[in-house]
Amino acid sequence: MTMAADPSSMLAPLAPIATGVSPKLPKLEGIEVVAFDIYGTLLISAAGDISLTDDSVSIDSMERAMPILGERAEAIDCGLIASYYEEAIKVHRAKRRGEGINYPEVEIREVWRDIIDRAGINGVSPADLESVATTYECGVNPVWLMPHVLEVMQWLREAKIPMGIVSNAQFYTQPIFESLAGTSFKTLGFDDNFLEWSFQVKEGKPSRVLYERLAESCEVRGIDPRGVFYVGNDLQKDILPAHEVGFLTGLFAGDKRSLRIGDVPFESAVSLADAVITDLNQVREVVKLG
Repeated sequence: MTMAADPSSMLAPLAPIATGVSPKLPKLEGIEVVAFDIYGTLLISAAGDISLTDDSVSIDSMERAMPILGERAEAIDCGLIASYYEEAIKVHRAKRRGEGINYPEVEIREVWRDIIDRAGINGVSPADLESVATTYECGVNPVWLMPHVLEVMQWLREAKIPMGIVSNAQFYTQPIFESLAGTSFKTLGFDDNFLEWSFQVKEGKPSRVLYERLAESCEVRGIDPRGVFYVGNDLQKDILPAHEVGFLTGLFAGDKRSLRIGDVPFESAVSLADAVITDLNQVREVVKLG
């Protein structure tokens, strides 16, 4: 078996594309937790989001990933594997919809296991499978750290403000971020109690479920929803549901690839968010330390 490389070695620097948006930077008092979306907010994403948001499949990325399985996959038609991948995603989502979930999320390891089994590839360990899935994701959706992400995290850590995540994501999202950052979530200042990943509950944004789970985790620790400042790049998936559970919100408008406001006029989108941030360093201007 050919081992997958460290995620950062499979990725190359990306730069955000300016949006031309003017920031809105009020001073928000009483902030006890700062939470973020990942794709398009903390990470520059070539796709603007996690690759699963787009139903398209990359045969080139499949050809990059499958050789990790070595001789077992030498005779495999990557075009066929790509079709299996597309079908498996649809099947897993349909199953969740059948369970009454409006915004289903897949667990990508389960998807890949179905693909490998259908292709008749034997002896694929969980570690092998994760390597294939991670390599495919790095190929189909290259990412890089958003400018100043580590600086703002250091500032929050020194201010003793814990950080959280609410993100449509998969098992590989955190390791990819940590590989690029060169350190762990814990060291950066993230609190495990405030990490909400869609793949773990098989339900994604714009459902309020992940936000409600974060609100509940805060509540048991004596933190009111108004003490949470949530930053994300998507009006419908981030700002509106976060606002509905009572969080203060910051629309991240720092990269044209990922800024999403739907059909709402931009002036209206700005009014729906408590802040508009065009550079992550601006979090330091918005969060007023007490």
